[in-house]
Amino acid sequence: MINTKDLRPIEYKGLIRIGRSNDGGYVIPRKIFSLCDGLLSYGINKDWSFERDFWNKNPDSFIHCYDHSVTFLSLILFTIKSFFQSIIYIVLFDIKRFKKSFFGFFVIPNYFTFFRDKRIYFKKKISKYNKGNNITVEKSIEKIFQLGAKKIFLKMDIETSEYEVVHDVLNSTKNIVGLAIEFHKIDEYSAAFNLIIKKLKNFFYIVHVHGNNYGKLTESNFPSILEVTFLNKNFVKAPVKLSTKKYPVEGLDQPNRIS
Repeated sequence: MINTKDLRPIEYKGLIRIGRSNDGGYVIPRKIFSLCDGLLSYGINKDWSFERDFWNKNPDSFIHCYDHSVTFLSLILFTIKSFFQSIIYIVLFDIKRFKKSFFGFFVIPNYFTFFRDKRIYFKKKISKYNKGNNITVEKSIEKIFQLGAKKIFLKMDIETSEYEVVHDVLNSTKNIVGLAIEFHKIDEYSAAFNLIIKKLKNFFYIVHVHGNNYGKLTESNFPSILEVTFLNKNFVKAPVKLSTKKYPVEGLDQPNRIS
């Protein structure tokens, strides 16, 4: 059973949503951009709008992205798919979905203009091991620190692999300002999910939660995919009290899936 009581965010002002509309954007504290000089992003697929917005607000930051599934061929196929989807949505006068598909036209040029200099893409899978195409959380943190980053924000969207690797984050809490983690199938992984939340809350406050509507609802009518934003306790002033807001927050949250 999911321990929903542990998921109530603290009352925190100054949240901002970055990334594209709907799926791909996350709510994080605005002060993150002045607190850290690096972003580690695990799982980007064909969308690095969050990372681009992060860089636009913090242009001197180091940005390292990890995803073993992104290849030049996958980008070409995504572009072709987006082209045909756009035609269908125009015929159907579905403007919202057309705008989403239209983004796919530019994925290849955006890839080559974004990933350069301090912004690096690694075709590796975040894992428990440093072997072959795999890399650990600790090793990826070590790599970005070696290039000059001192304080980092970490974004994670790795399709249930979070339950295998997120514990390794606890070894570097002094250098991690905050996290945005998308937890998948929390009803199936409820024991692991509850334990991770409990451990992370020893060092971080939950400042925002958002249910991803690409997932189903659990038997208790709770989202099975949950985006949770954490902020290191060292950067939160006392006194701290729990939020009384109703979630999702109007004007801040957006549905991931367009209905």
